[in-house]
Amino acid sequence: MKLLLFSFTAGLALLYFMNLALLKSAIPNMEWSIHAGARFLIGFFVLGVSCFYFKKLTFKHAVQLTLAAVVLDYLYDYYVEAYRLNFEIILHGIYMLVWGALMGYLTWRYKNQANSE
Repeated sequence: MKLLLFSFTAGLALLYFMNLALLKSAIPNMEWSIHAGARFLIGFFVLGVSCFYFKKLTFKHAVQLTLAAVVLDYLYDYYVEAYRLNFEIILHGIYMLVWGALMGYLTWRYKNQANSE
């Protein structure tokens, strides 16, 4: 439980500083928050839960599925001209995916440990 809380707290703190450094805003607008949340949830469920915990997907298939979802999201954003595709945006998306995957793995690991006790 401590590792899960630490990961969540450290992730929020890093997200705050990344938003300030990369997006020049502590709290991004609603549209950006939806995209960042989608990347977090993709990392949480596809990479964290399905691949690393339940082993339902191989790592290669999980990465391919994640990459396809993210590329489609970037193409949609580029098509509607929501923002320019640049290194900062990609770095933020990678951070959200990795943080989501870590949180997904730790959440289901903690849940499994609590159920076994």
